[in-house]
Amino acid sequence: MARLLTSASNALSADFCPSANRWVYWLKNPFWILLLAVIGSATCGAFLNPWILALTALLLAVVAVGTVLPWVAMKGVSCEVMFDVRRVPFGEPALVRLNVRNRWPLPVWGLSLVNGFTNSAAATALTDSDDGIAFARVPGRSTVEHSWRFVAPQRGAYPVNGRAEVETSFPFGLFRARREVRVTGKLIVWPQTVALPNLPDVAETSSVDDSFSDRRVGDFGDMLGTRLFREGDSLRRVHWAQTARQQTLIVTERQAPLTTSVRVVLDFAREPAPPLSSPRRFSEFATIRGEVAEQCIRVAASLCESLHRQHCRVELLIGDRLLVVGNSAAGLDRAMDALATLDCDQHVTTANAAHSGRSPEFTITVTNADNAVPGRRRQIVVVDTDAIVNADAWILLNTKQPLCELASVWRKVCHD
Repeated sequence: MARLLTSASNALSADFCPSANRWVYWLKNPFWILLLAVIGSATCGAFLNPWILALTALLLAVVAVGTVLPWVAMKGVSCEVMFDVRRVPFGEPALVRLNVRNRWPLPVWGLSLVNGFTNSAAATALTDSDDGIAFARVPGRSTVEHSWRFVAPQRGAYPVNGRAEVETSFPFGLFRARREVRVTGKLIVWPQTVALPNLPDVAETSSVDDSFSDRRVGDFGDMLGTRLFREGDSLRRVHWAQTARQQTLIVTERQAPLTTSVRVVLDFAREPAPPLSSPRRFSEFATIRGEVAEQCIRVAASLCESLHRQHCRVELLIGDRLLVVGNSAAGLDRAMDALATLDCDQHVTTANAAHSGRSPEFTITVTNADNAVPGRRRQIVVVDTDAIVNADAWILLNTKQPLCELASVWRKVCHD
């Protein structure tokens, strides 16, 4: 019986003619159904019975009220969206505030916020559909503030496309009147990341000004000892007490700055899809390629965040953009913002990128199978299947694996 009910449900909900959807989907709007009813009743009243024209007048009144009232209501409404924070990690809530001002003396009913925060957990909790966040009533001649905790479904900048709208279709749902919302600031949701607690043993060390080694001699850190003056030494380093005691110039030796320097390269290309027999297969291909690109971005974000947390000097190379994270929190914010707003539909390749300055010898490349270079060391390859397409990959990760598995693989390669 359960199988029979499932088969019946699938048969009743199946789309047997998807190519005809664009011709019949307009019938989902009740406005057009009522309009057809008005035309039919007017035709019957003209040729059969004039009393049917009373029904035509009633239907016209319903259509007029259902279209004019939402339009008039939105003319007196102005809205503003604000965020309490500028950026949040993926999965964490952010408080969003919506100020609604109603200039009309009559209340506005059925107002909802759409096109900026769709498909969110907050929207699903506050309304019966996933079209937006609904508000029951805004009193006349008043300003109301609504706030909710928004959890973004994916990385990116919100509101989507930098704009949001409020709409109402009260009272009959025949016509949706919309008005653009003024957005103050924006919310950037970082990609999902996983903590990588180890560092590869072969990471390069280079000089910086705020981290020092007790095994190398330099000019900035704590004093390591003294030695005889050499030609070219600065007089500021002369140790005058020892000079007076030894009757010859003695200078101090200090620590040399030292840190771990790593460059993370995000290198993936969206190759054109091969000719496929059906639109459904083409859609599946686009979905798979998008998942691979998203996984590459998550891996690159995890590397930048974890290496920065371990006081590394991190550089992020995205196409022809070189973002120097360094040791500052502001540098990490810039890199994560760039990864959060990166468009997966574009080609992100470093094949022709040229950058000034010395490149760190320790480079980790995050790429997909199409851009993988056989034999290149420290290459994290993301694939869309379980098959091993590059046996020389330093780390091989597929989209079916959860991101947390990267931590165990990373720990293993760091200790090898």
